[in-house]
Amino acid sequence: MTRLRAALVGSGALLMAYAVAGALTDPGVKPFGVVLFLAAVLVAHDAVWMPVVLAAGALLGRFVARRHRPVVRAAALMAASLLVVAVPLVVAVRPADNPSVLPLAYGRDLVLTLAALAAGTILVVAFRGLRSRKRTERTAGRDDR
Repeated sequence: MTRLRAALVGSGALLMAYAVAGALTDPGVKPFGVVLFLAAVLVAHDAVWMPVVLAAGALLGRFVARRHRPVVRAAALMAASLLVVAVPLVVAVRPADNPSVLPLAYGRDLVLTLAALAAGTILVVAFRGLRSRKRTERTAGRDDR
């Protein structure tokens, strides 16, 4: 695991160095605007996104069985991330004179994607429950002998 982590950190650092080098050599990039954008993203992440995620995780912890919490929390985080990206496309105004702008049925596709995510989560939870039940039955059968 240590080698994998080192490889991921190294490749991430190389990609960031490439991005910074590209930004510094691009004449159209305004450094103040980039720094301002990065600061805004950092503040939005730490002041808005993380408290919402932590509160949702705590709330799920109250209503979901302990053995299913990691799966349900991961699915909830994926759904929230998907919503953050997709909702602006769903509510966007499509110009009538240009049908190639936002040409897809984003609302329908968002619902289908969320349904697939929910179905996958339910299948994983059910599979883990069945596997756990079978393991318990095998263990109980050994004790009876």
